[in-house]
Amino acid sequence: MITHKRGDTFEHLAAIPSTFADGYFVGWTVTAQVRTAKYGALLADLTCSWADPLTTRIISVKELDTSNWEVGPAEMDIQFVRTSDGTTISTNTVQISVLKDITRVQ
Repeated sequence: MITHKRGDTFEHLAAIPSTFADGYFVGWTVTAQVRTAKYGALLADLTCSWADPLTTRIISVKELDTSNWEVGPAEMDIQFVRTSDGTTISTNTVQISVLKDITRVQ
């Protein structure tokens, strides 16, 4: 489970399992979303980027502005789509606990 304060920048790093060779995901489109756990309402389409696009070992998913995220349980996964044939692989669902932020801009 990931704990996240609403309003803070969300960034999560995910390692690709060693069962995939270096560079396996070159040529795949990567997307990720965060949604409320209860209703599946979209909180964010995350920006996805590889730490090293040649090895495709570590991916970063990020959202700068989370000030509109609903406080409570949320979920995220990362989806990989091979552009050549449409093969789709998704990660396990990650649970996120979105908490209210105490310190706010005046």
